[in-house]
Amino acid sequence: MSVHFRRLLSTTVARRNSAVKSTAPVEAGEVAADNLGPNVIKDLKHMSRADVEELLNSTPLPTLNRDELAVRKFRELFKAFLGRSQHDEFASPRSMIAEYPNLVPTPQRDPYSEPELVVRQKYHDKVLGELGAEVKGVYRPHELITNPPSANQVTVQKLLAAGAHLGHFTKLWKHSTQPYIYGVYNDLHIIDLEQTVTHLRRAAKVVEGVVENGGTVLFLGLREGQLRSVRAAAQRCNGVYVASKWVPGTITNSLQNAKPRVEVDMADLPSGRSLTDFEARCVLKPDLVVTLSARDSRTALGEAAQSRIPSVGIVDTDCDPALVTYAIPANDDSIRATNLICGVLAKAAERGYRTRLERVRRYKEKHGASAEQPMSQISFEA
Repeated sequence: MSVHFRRLLSTTVARRNSAVKSTAPVEAGEVAADNLGPNVIKDLKHMSRADVEELLNSTPLPTLNRDELAVRKFRELFKAFLGRSQHDEFASPRSMIAEYPNLVPTPQRDPYSEPELVVRQKYHDKVLGELGAEVKGVYRPHELITNPPSANQVTVQKLLAAGAHLGHFTKLWKHSTQPYIYGVYNDLHIIDLEQTVTHLRRAAKVVEGVVENGGTVLFLGLREGQLRSVRAAAQRCNGVYVASKWVPGTITNSLQNAKPRVEVDMADLPSGRSLTDFEARCVLKPDLVVTLSARDSRTALGEAAQSRIPSVGIVDTDCDPALVTYAIPANDDSIRATNLICGVLAKAAERGYRTRLERVRRYKEKHGASAEQPMSQISFEA
């Protein structure tokens, strides 16, 4: 028998005998307050019903009220013994046999088997799986490219979290960026994000209008880490991109243009018309240039200005805003900020591209043409 139980029984009997001799009343909660120690409950979990009955019968006989003493002594112990499966349901494999009838429990002193560990893990996930805090607003880098926000969803808080407000050191300041500067902190210029939001929405309207009218957008991301964003942006609006190095003369030199060439309609389908000699030799130029760093794309922006092509670019505090047509004041050194701005512009371009395709579809339905039929083959007879 357990040493703790025998010591507890002998102490209780001694108290009861002294109480009988002194004829002092014994409160009902006196025994319950002293009997349930941590060691007693621990030993009780590993005892069978026969062991408890044997322990009860081994109690020394007092001179008075033996039955009353035994009942009061073991009332809570029996309650804990009978309800031990409820308190220790997770630790006992027998509670899982009903749900998994083919599970063979191991003996109590042996370690758990592999099937029992799997069942315990499932039970743990079922009971505790919904506990804990719900995490919201977590930054996921890929979502700025795969699922970027629209221009109306961009806020100062999102730009601030992306680090778009950080400019360069004051000694590198271009004085033409004075209207975009909010202040100075630790020798760093802080960009006014209210103006960034305004200029970004204006640039998004420009990109959407160019793509909606059938124009081609060229995305430039000449820094390391910008390849994925400009490639995804070009795929959204069926445009083009450059992500490694800008070859001088790509816009102004016709020898650098791709050949052979074909003509496409507003649905980007080949028209099938043969090009003239002049059309075959002319320079292919984009209708809009979008750069993620105006300072690193000076050569490309100079060729675009020479060819009278409008441009949209991110301008930091060390760059002249006159390099681009539509400047977006922001930090061009932060990949997160450039991905956010590029994603917003790509979303606007995609909206304009879908609007154009929808107009072409309605136009073809009006004239009874199929969706795959080029515009040049549609008959306009009444």
